[in-house]
Amino acid sequence: MASFIHIADKKNEQTILRNGIRSARLRSGFQGVYAMPVLPNFATSHQWARELKRRRIKTLVCVQFKIPDGDSVFVGKYNGEKLEMTAADAVAAVLRHTDPMGLEVVIPRKIDSREITRTNLAPRVTGWRYYPAAKGKPPFCHCKWCNRGEIRAQRLIRED
Repeated sequence: MASFIHIADKKNEQTILRNGIRSARLRSGFQGVYAMPVLPNFATSHQWARELKRRRIKTLVCVQFKIPDGDSVFVGKYNGEKLEMTAADAVAAVLRHTDPMGLEVVIPRKIDSREITRTNLAPRVTGWRYYPAAKGKPPFCHCKWCNRGEIRAQRLIRED
């Protein structure tokens, strides 16, 4: 059984525990559930926590679940091409990858409540902010719309 983590809003925790994690239509065109394998590297397993915090969710919860090794999943970089493989191969691919930051696994089905093994609060500072290699680089856009509500946004906004 391959073990994965899905990060969600804390206020949805009881619904998730009761009904499972529902599959949603994703921007990339896939229908599924975003997840990351549970790996020995804590930062890699929880890398999406900081990016999800930017969506104004106060408290995040990690939902850990197990799916059969033979289930089909899609693996790839965020907004990149995804490869179809089994869940066990996906865990191995993320573990072996030279730069696993920014990788994601899409499970193309609903996660049943019986498959959920535990929930816990998400870490507060793990992960990256805009994209994995963003540290020390200016944001790609300085407009008021893209920087609304961001930390130190007034320093970034340029008057045209």
